[in-house]
Amino acid sequence: MPNYLRFVKGVVDAHDLSLNVSREILQHDRQIRGVRRRLVKKVLGAIKDMQSKDAERYTKVWAQFGRALKEGLVEDTDSTEALLELVSAASTHDPEKTTTLREYVGRMKDGQDAIYYLTGESRSMVENSPHMEAFAAKGYEVLILTDPVDEVWVDRVPAFDGHRLQSIAKGQVDLDASAGDDRETGAEKAQREQDFAALLPWLGTTLSEQVKQVRLSSRLTTSAACIVGDAHDVTPTLEKMYRAMGQQLPTVKRILEINPAHPLVTALRTAHDANADDPALAEIAELIYGSALLAEGGDLPDPARFTRLLTDRLTRTL
Repeated sequence: MPNYLRFVKGVVDAHDLSLNVSREILQHDRQIRGVRRRLVKKVLGAIKDMQSKDAERYTKVWAQFGRALKEGLVEDTDSTEALLELVSAASTHDPEKTTTLREYVGRMKDGQDAIYYLTGESRSMVENSPHMEAFAAKGYEVLILTDPVDEVWVDRVPAFDGHRLQSIAKGQVDLDASAGDDRETGAEKAQREQDFAALLPWLGTTLSEQVKQVRLSSRLTTSAACIVGDAHDVTPTLEKMYRAMGQQLPTVKRILEINPAHPLVTALRTAHDANADDPALAEIAELIYGSALLAEGGDLPDPARFTRLLTDRLTRTL
């Protein structure tokens, strides 16, 4: 049996195996490979039948062995489709029950072409992430993936049932494409870009050691800023996992998105337009970046400096 089905135990009675029982020979034996394929198919088929006929029992099986089965999405490309049908995950649709990918697709909004997900260390951290704000406001369901193996398999699986899997913390997200009357007009978008034409490059230069780009966000509603990666960037959680295993990864700068409707951002824009050379503005930019980093569960590069800047800023307001 493959490693991801290590919880399956049993005896196979076969009459046409080689009489040479050398382990090395049997590992490459055509009959053994055939038995292996049939066993995998039979086990996954049995779990699928359980999913449709005995949901309560399936839920218990997935709770015990779901993490191992998801390893198969990384190890066994031949069984990807069968394994995806079995995947059960928490989502924003129901705080108590998990959902299958098939059920998620059945609830997708008109015009939605992607299965949205967000990975993190815990459900509470994911639910309170700034990346969730626009999705919650517009009623889009998001899968909540908190197993360490989730960080790996979602990058190996391009799509399910014709719908790509998309992290809401990576790449560009445009929910207005299917938001009906809430869709932003071209003129409004152009005006917004013009209003922030001076602030964005200034922020990019000021925070050049921390981020590779600063842009306006369409995924924020209440937070001032969030940090996102490019479509193929390693997530912060996966980066921590690799470093914990002793693997050295090159430092990858990510993107800072700011909320153009947030009072702090609009006040910063006004102050920058009035006096771009004010040294206090650079400190505020650092605070915005640090707050966004903390909101996603990241580690500040210099906690002492962040604390001092925050304390000084709060003291001036009293």
